[in-house]
Amino acid sequence: MERLVDDPSNGMMLEHNIREIFDKLKIYLEQTERENEYVVREVGGRAWIHPRELLGKTITFRNYDAPTRNLPLPNPRFIALHAGISRILHMSGASEVFAQILDKYDGAAGGNVGNLKSNGDPCLAIMWSLVH
Repeated sequence: MERLVDDPSNGMMLEHNIREIFDKLKIYLEQTERENEYVVREVGGRAWIHPRELLGKTITFRNYDAPTRNLPLPNPRFIALHAGISRILHMSGASEVFAQILDKYDGAAGGNVGNLKSNGDPCLAIMWSLVH
């Protein structure tokens, strides 16, 4: 599992505030009918994302370094997993509890929960892989 977590296909660059609410499963990407194209969605109809213009925006992942470098694009299965977990946690009412747990571990890592994934704790590795 560690190999999947660290694979470039399990990453994307996001602005800090957007990454924070993405990590807390408040927003997700919903795949369109086109390959590597997604729409930004948020759970619960609450105003999680600012600026609001990002909500419903279509995002298309591209490798701008091709053909020089063959960088993998974000894995659609990982994006779909993140979206599913976001919706399930929100519908079950567990999303706030999850956000509190993530905040707790993020604080323990000095603001970088990513450092915790390599400490040998399988629960942290699983939580890390589900969120990232």
